[in-house]
Amino acid sequence: MRNLFATQAEAAGLIRSGAVLVVAGAEALLMGLPRGRWVGGTTAYFIADGGGTSDTTHLFCSVIDAAEDARVVVLPPDQLGHVTAGRYANGFSYLLLPARSEAHRRYALEAPGFPGLYDQPLMGWIAGVHLDEIGRSAAKVVDGSTGMAFDNAGAALHVQLPSRLAAEVDIVNIFSPGDGPAIVFPGTGFSVNACTLDGKPGSFARAIAESGGDMRLPLVADYAGAMINVSIQSVDAGTGEVQLYAPVVAGETYHLARPIADIGAAYSAGVGAPDGAGNMLSCNCILNFLYAGLEGKRTGGFVGPVTFGEIAYNLVNQTLVHLELTEVPGSAELLPAWSAS
Repeated sequence: MRNLFATQAEAAGLIRSGAVLVVAGAEALLMGLPRGRWVGGTTAYFIADGGGTSDTTHLFCSVIDAAEDARVVVLPPDQLGHVTAGRYANGFSYLLLPARSEAHRRYALEAPGFPGLYDQPLMGWIAGVHLDEIGRSAAKVVDGSTGMAFDNAGAALHVQLPSRLAAEVDIVNIFSPGDGPAIVFPGTGFSVNACTLDGKPGSFARAIAESGGDMRLPLVADYAGAMINVSIQSVDAGTGEVQLYAPVVAGETYHLARPIADIGAAYSAGVGAPDGAGNMLSCNCILNFLYAGLEGKRTGGFVGPVTFGEIAYNLVNQTLVHLELTEVPGSAELLPAWSAS
C-alpha cells in the first residue's frame, strides 16, 4: 500500500491508472476527480510525512496496490446493515460516513448487531469539515465509481485480496480506565445524564465535575479485551445533559479515563515509530490532533486523514485505527518460484 499527499492532478492520474484507493480532502477537490475504483470523504486535516496539517489544496490518497478487484456500494441509513453483504471471500471493507448525519447516528447505534460484522476486517472513518465550517457546511462521502456525493449515506469500498494476503485491523488508544466510580447508563445513546456510580443513582455531569472537569478525557470501557473510548462533546450546565461523540451502551461499565498530564507526550509514546506504518491504511481522530497538539508535529510512522470518528468494526473515538496486510502462513508454497524469492 502507498500513501501520498497529492495534488488533484496527481490523484486523478492514480485513478485513471486503474488504482484502487481511498481519498480524503476538500469537497471541491474530490468532486473534480475522474470516476474509478475509489471512495472519498471530506476533511481538512491530515497527518502527512511532514506532520499534522490543515490543507484544502491537497488530497490524501491511500493506494491499495494489492487489490485484485474492488467495488463501491452506497448505503442509505436504513441499508447500513447490509455493509457486510458485498464483501469478497478474501479481503476487507473500508467504510466512510458523513459526520452529524442520520447514517452516522444509525451506524454508531446499530453496527454491533449487524450480521457478520466481525467476520472480516472493516475499517473506516467519519468525514467532516474544517472546524470553522461546522454547522455551516455538511460533510460528504463520495462514490468514486459514479462521482456522486452524499451527506447522509455510507460509501463502502469492498476490496478483494489475493489468497496469499490477509488484512488485520488494529487500534492505538492512549487512554485507560481511571480509578473513579464505575459508571453504568440505563439507556444507549449520544446524550446522557442519569447513571449509576458504583451502583448508586447519580449524575454523569456531576461525576465529570468531581473528577476535575477535564473533558479531554473520554469514558473508557473494556469491550471484549479492547479499551474503547466514548468522547465527551459538551455539558449543559443548566440541564446537566452530556453530549457525546459516540453512544454509550446501556448496561456497559465505563470509567472516566485516567488523567494524563501531557497528552501530547503520551500520544507520541503510545504511537511510537512502528516499522512499515507508512505502508498501512490509517486514520486518526480530530480530538487527538487537537488535544495532543499534532499540528506541525511528526509522531510515529502513521500517516492518513484526521477524522471525526473512526471505525474499527464499530464506531470509536480518540483512536488511531490502522489496517495492514500480512502474508498468510504457508502461502509462499502456493506462489511461483520467482514470486516466493
